[in-house]
Amino acid sequence: MDGILSKIILHEDGTPRTRHCTTNIEVTIDEAAGTASSQRYVTVLQATDDFPLQPIFCGHYFDEFERADGRWRFKKTLVRRPFIGDMSRHLKNTDFVQP
Repeated sequence: MDGILSKIILHEDGTPRTRHCTTNIEVTIDEAAGTASSQRYVTVLQATDDFPLQPIFCGHYFDEFERADGRWRFKKTLVRRPFIGDMSRHLKNTDFVQP
């Protein structure tokens, strides 16, 4: 994940000017095993001074969690069937194909 984080463009306000909307969340917990899984849809919206509000990414996420030292944490996230929009104001030096 460190690789993608280093490509995020931060704007004048110090943020990427995005909102991540997560919907249709389904969580399954196995307390005895200390594991859990979930699936969710994520839509990333972005707006800047020269870029009107629009979705720039949509995906179906599959997450795995584990409990360590009594606390839950992400173990793995898999993204399937992503729809990629105009990422030009979000990621620098990217291989994403622009629409």
